[in-house]
Amino acid sequence: MGLFRRKTPLDAADNAQFIDLAYHIILGRAPDAEGRKHHLARLDSGQVSRDGVIYTFATSDEFKHRVRILYDPTDILFDFVELDDGSAFEKHVQSQPFEGAQLCELVNPRRWLEDGWRAYQREMTIIPMSLSDMHRKGWEWTQTIYGLDLLGALGPERRCLGVGAGHEPVAYWLANKTGEVIATDLYEGSWAVDGSREGDPTVLDDPKKYAPFPYREDRLRFMRMDGTKLDFPDESFDVVFSISSIEHFGGHEASARSMAEIGRVLKPGGVAAIATECIVNDSNHQEFFRIEELERYIVAPSGLKLIQKPTFRLPRKAIERPTIMPDEQTHTPHMALKAGNVVYTSVLFFFQKY
Repeated sequence: MGLFRRKTPLDAADNAQFIDLAYHIILGRAPDAEGRKHHLARLDSGQVSRDGVIYTFATSDEFKHRVRILYDPTDILFDFVELDDGSAFEKHVQSQPFEGAQLCELVNPRRWLEDGWRAYQREMTIIPMSLSDMHRKGWEWTQTIYGLDLLGALGPERRCLGVGAGHEPVAYWLANKTGEVIATDLYEGSWAVDGSREGDPTVLDDPKKYAPFPYREDRLRFMRMDGTKLDFPDESFDVVFSISSIEHFGGHEASARSMAEIGRVLKPGGVAAIATECIVNDSNHQEFFRIEELERYIVAPSGLKLIQKPTFRLPRKAIERPTIMPDEQTHTPHMALKAGNVVYTSVLFFFQKY
């Protein structure tokens, strides 16, 4: 596994390119002539740094108008809280941790500032690109494919399994990047995310209906299967992915059984990408996980090695002012949610089998 150089707007070749990137990424539009001239003059004269320009854009009335939630958008990018140092996970990390990028983490809005990461986001086509429209589901999907590629898990010889995969765009994307993808779920059509049924059983007969972009139809199959009892031989797949589904399999113990199954069917050298819900306040939930429960029910039962020590950092205001479900489910930025007394967000782990 080699190092991967992450590019951000701060790496832009010149100030003019940087200003153009800032307009597109933060405000979601092309620069107007006068605004571009103003900010470029300030940069060229040394009146302000590039970080200063980002701060100006993120605190502008235009950006605040686009952000439909009650906290200063600047805090999305600059003010993070470390919820845990990840030390409890160190015993599960492989002997040579991956250093190319931080892949095991909580939802991270600063990824929207990275050109390398955004290239994968752009390939998904259905994910909003602007900061004001950021959504944790888009982060989950993009971080998954970004990480799998960085870890060298893709290629025409690779065989992939989705667990609780519904008809998410990741399965279709992988069909274009690997030799075979099998997406499994109960397909009962009972789970709703943002008003759409991810596990609609009609995908079994008509997968093209849910394709967000053209895909290799001969490489993707959908199968009805219980995620805690994977009906495949040991060491069958090069890649296994499960994106915010494993917590819905029937409680913590059922999640642990599914993780053991994922570890069983993964080939030696294979990579697993697992996203789930992480509780970020002092609450408990029968399906979601406190940080210490992630180690007990997700990481340890898999028998796999984490590619690196996870980080648990989140914008302070996302914790203090989460999206209230279900009343505010369409509000953005959509990072931390509150259901009852529980505040939670997405966490993603990457594993390798040795």
